[in-house]
Amino acid sequence: MFGSDNQAPAHPKVLDAIIEANQGRCGSYGDDPWTARATEALYTVFESDDLDMYCVGTGGSANGLALSVLCPPWGAVLAHPQAHILEDEGNGPEFFTSGARMVSLGCASQLVMPADLEQTASRHAPTFVHGIQPRVLTLTNLSELGQVYRPDHLRSLQEVCARQGWSLHVDGARFANAVVAFGASAADLSWRSGVDALSFGLTKNGALAAEVLILFGAARSAAAPYLRKRAGQLFSKHRYLSAQIVAMLEDGLWLDLAIRANQTAHALAQILDGAGAKLALPVEGNEVFAHLTELQVKALCEAEIGFFPWGGLGPDTYRFVASWHNDAHCLEAVAKALQRNEVPNL
Repeated sequence: MFGSDNQAPAHPKVLDAIIEANQGRCGSYGDDPWTARATEALYTVFESDDLDMYCVGTGGSANGLALSVLCPPWGAVLAHPQAHILEDEGNGPEFFTSGARMVSLGCASQLVMPADLEQTASRHAPTFVHGIQPRVLTLTNLSELGQVYRPDHLRSLQEVCARQGWSLHVDGARFANAVVAFGASAADLSWRSGVDALSFGLTKNGALAAEVLILFGAARSAAAPYLRKRAGQLFSKHRYLSAQIVAMLEDGLWLDLAIRANQTAHALAQILDGAGAKLALPVEGNEVFAHLTELQVKALCEAEIGFFPWGGLGPDTYRFVASWHNDAHCLEAVAKALQRNEVPNL
């Protein structure tokens, strides 16, 4: 129920768009009307046509391709210690980049800070041929801990990257949730803040399987189309990916669904807090992290409420992820489960 937004179904409008795109014949490998519409929709959403878009089937491939464009095989990619790209992609980035090193930053906070980058830069001289050579900073927005990198924060990180000659990539698997969290636009959270490449995720937000690698401005690369083909991510029946993007973007569905998920997460946090479960972090997007007692865990499990332990914040911390598909019945189920096993505060 709240195990992951990946567990939610695709939105009916996305399925309708795929069915509509399934009528008749059209060009392949992106030479089709749906891809043209998807490209125009991205120009509108990001308020710029100074970008290249590459549709792919998974977030891992979007991330890997982005890094393969930005980082040479002898370089290194810097990431937060809990970054999905570092911890949960099965060495995929190293595969896509043909060997670039993934390096964990020594972050003491939930988000990467400029001081973290300055400290790392001081340890890796660009003239030292024997050492690690950072070339890319990758961030996740929303972060793995449900926090938002706001525009001013992104710009402060990009300024350090620019001084060091590093590129900036954003893993946006939950980018929509970050966009609607505080009213920043897609442009504000990407190219306007100095982001070179964005893995624009739509699958968690209601698509069937549709992710987009977006390269902005000077990061646009003649190599990118060939790298996508080499990675097996140039879909022949490309229109089925593009149709999903059109359905999500043209009428603002991607924002509506993210707002719904974020609102559900805030409501869930209130229920958990009211039941005595202490929140581990502020809720900014569609993820809730809470400290639960053994009795609360047992009660939720018996009610078949999906959620997962999150050891990075302590042994009693659990993560709940709201999706567009969660409704009032899901929230009521959590409330009832906790009420039945309420323990008085001592």
